Parts: sequence; C-alpha cells; structure tokens
Amino acid sequence: MQRFTPRVKKSKWSELNKARCRRLERIGQMTDAGRRVIPDIESKTFKIDDEIMARFLLNPVAWRNFQAFPKLYQRVRIDSIQRDKSKDNAVFLKRLDRLIDQSELNQMFGDWNDYGRLSGELLQET
Repeated sequence: MQRFTPRVKKSKWSELNKARCRRLERIGQMTDAGRRVIPDIESKTFKIDDEIMARFLLNPVAWRNFQAFPKLYQRVRIDSIQRDKSKDNAVFLKRLDRLIDQSELNQMFGDWNDYGRLSGELLQET
C-alpha cells in the first residue's frame, strides 16, 4: 500500500512517482490539490547523468539492449541510480554495474511499472 504523507517542499520526485501521477491524470483521479503540488511530470524532460551515459557507452551491447527496453523502465532504473550518486558513491557504482550487467544480458529487473498498474503509461510512450 502506498503511504500518503505530506512531502517536503522542493523534495525530488522519483520517476516512478511521476509515472503514478501521470496515471492518475489519465484515469481521471488526480485532484486539483494534487495538481497544485506535483512537479513537472513531463517524461520528455528526463536527463541521464553524464557518468552513467559514459559507462553505458563503454558497453555497446548493454546500451543497445537498454535502449530497447520500455522508456518507463529506462527512466525508473536510471533515476533510482542517479539518486544514489549524491548519497553514496560506492552504492551508486555497484547499482550502475548491476544495471549495465543486466542490460548486457538483455534482462530487466526490479519494480519499475508499479506491479503492472502503469501498463497504460507504457502504451502511450514511444
């Protein structure tokens, strides 16, 4: 169950939380109060950290496979790793290595689509 608690002003929203907001808008359940507090949830504004991009480009197979995965998966996985960079560089590097290794094997992992609830989000992305 999702825990609904007040957010700290200017706190960062995860890509998964933004996708959840897009879903609420799409199915008509976003309230006016919710719209007032959500950040820019446009998926086109997402940017991959330069260090992550450089590491991916060292492994063309992993990068090619990763690009074929759903855009939501790409944003959720990258976003979760980017958040670690400022907290703990060792964790950041370990998680980045895992993403590249799994991508090289052409395997997705983790909860990236809210247990299937965000399948409509996948249909709208190209």
